[in-house]
Amino acid sequence: MKRVRRAGQPGGASDASRYDGVQHRILSAGGVILALVAATAIMSLKLSAADLFIYDTGLLAAMGAVALNMLMGTAGQISIGNAAFLGIGSFACVWFLGEGIGFPYDIVLATITAGIAGLIVGIPALRLQGLYLALATLAATYVVYFICNQYQTDSVGAASGFIVNPLFSSGTQSSQERDWAWLLTILLGCIVFIAASLSLGRSGRAWRLIRDHELVASALGVNVPFYKLSVFVISSMIIGFEGAWTAYLIQVVTIDQISLTVAISYIAMILIGGLDSILGALIGAMLITVLPTAVTDTLPRFLGASYLAKVPQISEIIYGALIIFFITRSPQGIVGWSRSIGSRLVSLNKRWGLARRLSSAGGGVALSSAEDVVSGAEADDCESEPAIGRTPGPAH
Repeated sequence: MKRVRRAGQPGGASDASRYDGVQHRILSAGGVILALVAATAIMSLKLSAADLFIYDTGLLAAMGAVALNMLMGTAGQISIGNAAFLGIGSFACVWFLGEGIGFPYDIVLATITAGIAGLIVGIPALRLQGLYLALATLAATYVVYFICNQYQTDSVGAASGFIVNPLFSSGTQSSQERDWAWLLTILLGCIVFIAASLSLGRSGRAWRLIRDHELVASALGVNVPFYKLSVFVISSMIIGFEGAWTAYLIQVVTIDQISLTVAISYIAMILIGGLDSILGALIGAMLITVLPTAVTDTLPRFLGASYLAKVPQISEIIYGALIIFFITRSPQGIVGWSRSIGSRLVSLNKRWGLARRLSSAGGGVALSSAEDVVSGAEADDCESEPAIGRTPGPAH
């Protein structure tokens, strides 16, 4: 009697599907990482020291954008508290340095501290959804602001900030910025790989099910509290990790880094780039980081030098305009917009190719038939085309 191998046993169907899933994750993350490496190679050769610093800042911002995208885009947990965890990472790094714990242990401990803070915020937020969850994370931001402000006032004074020794001190300014660019590219590549592995694996499937149908997820046996807390802790640790490295890059830590403007700018990154898309988070982070510099360079040409003092306000106006545009025209952001355009171009190319072949084969009658086929294909596409720009709905 022939014995049937079960899917869960070695060599079964689940092993093949698991291998395919791992391979897909590696390829997806690998393509983004290779693009990052290529971009850093080009930027390190072409940009000046000042522009390289902006690029390095964009790489750091991309870390937080990937983390926030995992929390809001993949898991559907609305948060305005990313500035709080960014500040926790920076101030915890400064505190550990003051206690005699040097690099790199201060960064590790600051990351763990931000994760613990994320757990503390996540536990009471388990029963909250939508606007109430956003308000809870906003309240956490003000709590963190009060604590860090008190620590700064007692230590160095309210008007001052903490000075952090540079990580790279030898060589010219350009060589230091190039070293930073390659270091941050490596760190961001690791974060992209971790985020892709989680988002495309079992955790990602659970997070998306909780995002779209929380009651269904619970009925299907998904441990909803565990997965909610896990995404809060992981995203908080990544943002805290970013905050610790930010302290070394800019060499100054102040309470001004914890603000609602910073939180809104990170939300703008993932909304403009595309929710539930790692590539979209990277594109949005770079765009929002470069935007103030671009406004500074172009504003005097059109409005005069007197408007330079209003660059932050004008940048925020542009943030808002871009968010409104992409929410109304392409809810999946730049990535979803580009995919939609690409799919439409491919579809049109196939339809007109078929029409030309039928036309050349049968003359005018065939051309009429080809037009009927194209019209029928368009009608079928209208009925069956998926909603590429659909915005992930909040958890119910």
